[in-house]
Amino acid sequence: RSEDASHLKPVIGQYAAYDPDDKDLDPPIRANNQRSRAKMGINHLQLARMLCPVKHLGEYLKDPIATRQKLENGDIKMCALVWPAMVYSGKIAGEHFNPQLVQNGLFEGYLLER
Repeated sequence: RSEDASHLKPVIGQYAAYDPDDKDLDPPIRANNQRSRAKMGINHLQLARMLCPVKHLGEYLKDPIATRQKLENGDIKMCALVWPAMVYSGKIAGEHFNPQLVQNGLFEGYLLER
């Protein structure tokens, strides 16, 4: 298991970008760079958007800095009961999420299809 994950680390920036041939994550993530690695997860603007619980995605899109702060200090819980935006379809992770039809687009996120 850890061996599989170690092969993904050097290219995570390419996998996480919607169209890696067109544009990488900004700022880019370099696996062998400590400063770059410190900007992973919710510390990275685009990755945080993917990890954000989908029901809070609208709030994140309006004010990413404040929402990331809420994620960091636990005001917004990241738990198994609420799917992260990245599992829903859309060029922006979760952009097609409908709170009335939560199953629509579920597990159709571009990151899962790769």
